Amino acid sequence: MSTEAQQESTPTARCPFSIQDGHRTILETGTVGAHELFGVKQWLVAAAEDVKLVTNDPRFSSAAPSGILGDRRPGWFSGMDSPEHNRYRQKIARDFTLRAARKQEEFIVRAADSCLDDIEASGPGTDLVPGYAKRLASLAIHDLYGLNEEEGPVLEGQMRAMEGGTDMESIKRLTDEFFGHVLALVRAKREQAGDRLLHRLAESGEDEILLSDEEATGVFATLLFAGHDSMQQMVGYCLYALLSHPEQRAALRENPDLIDGAVEELLRFLPLNQLGVPRVCVEDVELHGQTISAGDNVIPLYSTANRDPGVFADPDTFDITRKPEHNFAFGYGIHKCPGQHLARVLIKVATLRLFERFPDVRLAGDVPMNEGLGLFSPAELRVTWGAE
Repeated sequence: MSTEAQQESTPTARCPFSIQDGHRTILETGTVGAHELFGVKQWLVAAAEDVKLVTNDPRFSSAAPSGILGDRRPGWFSGMDSPEHNRYRQKIARDFTLRAARKQEEFIVRAADSCLDDIEASGPGTDLVPGYAKRLASLAIHDLYGLNEEEGPVLEGQMRAMEGGTDMESIKRLTDEFFGHVLALVRAKREQAGDRLLHRLAESGEDEILLSDEEATGVFATLLFAGHDSMQQMVGYCLYALLSHPEQRAALRENPDLIDGAVEELLRFLPLNQLGVPRVCVEDVELHGQTISAGDNVIPLYSTANRDPGVFADPDTFDITRKPEHNFAFGYGIHKCPGQHLARVLIKVATLRLFERFPDVRLAGDVPMNEGLGLFSPAELRVTWGAE
């Protein structure tokens, strides 16, 4: 059976910590949902086991044409299956280990303190989204990639311009301009000494996996599009959740050792990543009485799977003392987000440093939400501190 997914709620009509009603219906009825995206029908799966199936079963391909994604470029490994995909993941693996993320933590702490200095100077009423969540995430990502103070903001500006494209012609033009800029950056890094990710993507020495300029460009662009915006938005969303749940924040303040479990619970509970990247069914599959035909698109609903009561007890309750279980915040299977360890460290540092610096920080008004394609998070997060 299939269930027609409801149109996405407007941000003002929806609880900021709830999954979409239409997605919840798919989960609760144990069905396969249907939704139209860019004029193409998509099957939606919500239960944890169904999400695992679609993201880990070779009958569902990331490489087959979906009809809604543009032409795949060399190195665009999110649109590949094994074994082609594995070559590019191996190339970047050393930069995304837990050890690498912990090594970067000292830099992130210094960056957080610098951001908080500016927030204190700005005074109560400051918006944490641009001044802390986005800025801190950008600084950490630029450090990881080896981007200087000029290169990082230029790339971010080009990505924002692409997101603001009003028609396919303008989007294609902006995309071509972006890839042209990244290609030039890759070629420049080949001539520079350095030990950051972008330098290694561009290296032409004795490495076991050497990439062409075009491949290195595609790999880097994949990382930028898959992780940059989502990491920025997740930091702000995590802060909003703790500011909105004073009992959970108090528990963390009383016992900072809860932070690792708190990060896992934030990742599970917050419905940031609503839609996964479509997979294409390569042979007919029967699921819950519904035939998914070869050539059909299937989208995994990651945030909805994180509310599956078959996996998580009382899943709609935010509880930082919950025993951590595997969650789907970073996807599942071979395409699981490579930046997951960095994201955890970033959330941990951003949370602890904010509440240590401003113990009485609190919301200073309503929090509007923005809802991009698949992402849901605070548009602004104004806070105050000190005397009431």
